[in-house]
Amino acid sequence: MRARTRVVPIAVVLLAVVVVVDQAAADAGFGLRFRGNGVQDIDRVKIRIDDPSTSVGGPPVDVGTGDFTIELWLKGTSAENAAPAVSCGANNNWIFGNIVVDRDRYDQDRDFGVSIAGGRVTFGVGGAGTGERTICGTSNVLNGQWHHIAIQRRRADGWLWLYIDGVLQAQGDGPDGDVSYPDNGVPRSSCGGPCTNSDPFLVIGAEKHDAGPQYPSFAGWVDELRISTVLRYTAGFARPSAPFVADTATAALYHFDEGAGNVIGDSSAKGSPSPGVRRFGGNPAGPEWVVSDAPLTGDSGDTVPPSAPDGLQIKAAQ
Repeated sequence: MRARTRVVPIAVVLLAVVVVVDQAAADAGFGLRFRGNGVQDIDRVKIRIDDPSTSVGGPPVDVGTGDFTIELWLKGTSAENAAPAVSCGANNNWIFGNIVVDRDRYDQDRDFGVSIAGGRVTFGVGGAGTGERTICGTSNVLNGQWHHIAIQRRRADGWLWLYIDGVLQAQGDGPDGDVSYPDNGVPRSSCGGPCTNSDPFLVIGAEKHDAGPQYPSFAGWVDELRISTVLRYTAGFARPSAPFVADTATAALYHFDEGAGNVIGDSSAKGSPSPGVRRFGGNPAGPEWVVSDAPLTGDSGDTVPPSAPDGLQIKAAQ
């Protein structure tokens, strides 16, 4: 008797291939690819930190009342981030770099942010009438390689630190006082109307107010953002090799491993998590979900929250 050959439907074969590819992507983890559009409230991640209609305190991600550390993984090129070097010191010149993290308030104090100017990371803080300070890194991070960025501020005296890949590159005596978003803060009408759609948010990958080309947005890749209510680092350290893990000092933790949709989950496990929203758009459009090639091992175990945070509309996934 001749052996019978089993014919496998081509659709089954293709389905199996798709499953394998999708599983490989999931195992690798995802990240976001920003395009630097810097217009129309797009190409960014927005995280609400205050409700201007009330005087209730903000969610845990609204740091600045005490010590804090903000750290993330970043990759970019100088071709896409052309902001020139700035003069660091008692000023707010960080706003002229390609902005990566923006916790600014339009024409008001108590703000801070991170940008890249002339290839160097800058970290700036504005106090409550206590002055301003921008500190700058020393190495070029726009070389197409992943870099771990960590910035810190000590509430007691305003001292600032900037670490690149575990190396302390800058520090300085910054402005004193509380730099969290004021619980009774009133956005000014300087954004073509009230700045309620930009002021009370922490924004990743863009200048939050779309104030003009002199305040450019970041174009490149971002992965693994952790915001903590302690000073994580007291000396140089080996740069992380695995996704961050939440602990009692974690105010917010974003793995960016959703891979689809517009809700950005907060894995901090706090009583009041601080989810964000991906604002997709532009030409080219961003931020795109991409399989991350950041030098990290391990699975974050992220899940997508069931709904968007208050005040933000979820658009169709791209």
